[in-house]
Amino acid sequence: MSHIRPRSPMVRIAAVFAVGLTLASCSSETPEDKREYAVPSSLCGTAVPSSVLEPLLPAGKKISSVKSGPSGLTRCRLVVDGQVAVTGIIEQWESGTTLGKVAYGTYGLPSGKAKKETSNYIISDSTAVGHASCGKLQKDGHEIFTMIRKEHGTVGTAAMEKAITEFTSAVSASKQCTESSA
Repeated sequence: MSHIRPRSPMVRIAAVFAVGLTLASCSSETPEDKREYAVPSSLCGTAVPSSVLEPLLPAGKKISSVKSGPSGLTRCRLVVDGQVAVTGIIEQWESGTTLGKVAYGTYGLPSGKAKKETSNYIISDSTAVGHASCGKLQKDGHEIFTMIRKEHGTVGTAAMEKAITEFTSAVSASKQCTESSA
């Protein structure tokens, strides 16, 4: 007669946990996890491909955009089911203002969180800041900076880089860069 050793409580707990995870992954897609709205192709009038905005936006039923800001600042919020999901900013600064000052000071990006830094962009997994090329404004003593922030969670450096480069390029080609106020 062989002796069967009872399983330890930890083995039983691990098995129950593994079964629970398997069931959760099979049934994780609920109606709340689906995107029922069309992804916009702009941030409050600034053209940005919907494929660039899509990774930044959560599942939900309804999306709207809210544009605000005083002279020299345009703030756009994409709101999904009543909660701000993405914020985009176009802001005019005095010439000589550095990208670092705007990213780390004004927008509060912690310097240790930057995943990529170039002469025109500073990017983390949830926030990216760019410096637009605005010839006329620069001659008038002003600079334009852009910012995109995913308000909840992270999305990865590549998605944030794509979002900020597309947004900043669109701003550089828009009337925000050709008129004297942003």
